Amino acid sequence: MVQVFIQYNCIPHYREPLFETLCAQDDPKFTIICDDNSDTPYLKIISSDSSNIRQLKARTFTFRLLKMPEFYWQPNSIKMFIVDQPDAMIVLSNPYSLTAWVILVLGKILGKPVILWGHGLLSNETGPKWWIRRSFYKLASGHLLYGHYAKKLLIDKGFTQNNLFVVYNSLNYLHQNQIFHNINKADQLKFKKTLDVKRNERLVVFTGRLQPIKKLDLLVKALAILSNKKIRVHCALVGEGSQKQHLKELATRTGVSSLVHFLGEHYEEEYLGLVYKSSDLCVIPSGAGLTIMHSLVFGTPVLISDNTEKQFPEWEAVIDNKTGFFFSDENVEDMAEKIQQIVFNKNTKSKMATSCRAIIQEKYNPAIQAQVFNKAIEYFKLKGPYS
Repeated sequence: MVQVFIQYNCIPHYREPLFETLCAQDDPKFTIICDDNSDTPYLKIISSDSSNIRQLKARTFTFRLLKMPEFYWQPNSIKMFIVDQPDAMIVLSNPYSLTAWVILVLGKILGKPVILWGHGLLSNETGPKWWIRRSFYKLASGHLLYGHYAKKLLIDKGFTQNNLFVVYNSLNYLHQNQIFHNINKADQLKFKKTLDVKRNERLVVFTGRLQPIKKLDLLVKALAILSNKKIRVHCALVGEGSQKQHLKELATRTGVSSLVHFLGEHYEEEYLGLVYKSSDLCVIPSGAGLTIMHSLVFGTPVLISDNTEKQFPEWEAVIDNKTGFFFSDENVEDMAEKIQQIVFNKNTKSKMATSCRAIIQEKYNPAIQAQVFNKAIEYFKLKGPYS
């Protein structure tokens, strides 16, 4: 039996389905090393008591030097790697993780494959930042990447293609799929009524942390542009974050406070599924990631910026006029125009819903991810860690 440890700072709620899928296997046998405390503000993590995930506990320490990003240090995971000697170790691909650096070096000393799991590259990096990242990546036996674009960028920079595995990303697909079929038209109309969305009005949605990287002020301004043309489009914002008060004040100043609905933090899939399925479109002005997965599984197309370097790897699931649309980056007028064109065409969502859901079923779900994890582990078991 092959033993595999996965080092994680903590387990976010959205990782639970994947980790449960991996831990349900007998061979390879996966164990997650993690902290019980969140490493990110406004991030919900799972309770170890309510999960079927096989876990080992290790406290994660964070600290900051000067004006640099936070560093992460999880010493017990290093100890477990040395003492338990798993057949392979998967660690978070973050150059600011001192834990990862130490485990990568130890992997070479112990002759154990250490695989980095993360974004890889979001854009064609150069300069000192890339030099550090390249040194970090070169220490690894291989990489589990969220997208094909990252794989291409790394190959272009000289990394070996066979050591790069695209593992995609996922949420709780099986549960979400069941909820999708349980939500009917009456449920959707009732929800819209709670937001006072009239028959001649439309509804768009955003879910996630309300933080600067998402640039949700652009969405509020786009709604204001439409409102000034007597075109009323409501927006449901599901989540909390540092930008909430700013967005509320902006909505008031631009005269759309009655159209922007702050629904707060919700993690219940039944509620989120109702919001998505009731909405005509999901709009993510910047930093588009797992929200794309969430929207598509409920058959709702997405609108994102055409500057893919500002997105996370999940943007690859957005296929123009099939699963979503693109607006000109930071162009509020173009965003407003695209929203108007999409949501007031009654056939847009109904035509695209099947394609939206199909791409999640084909790629972005825990079962597919688990297959790639197993394939990677088998590859490095046969190949040897650094040959």
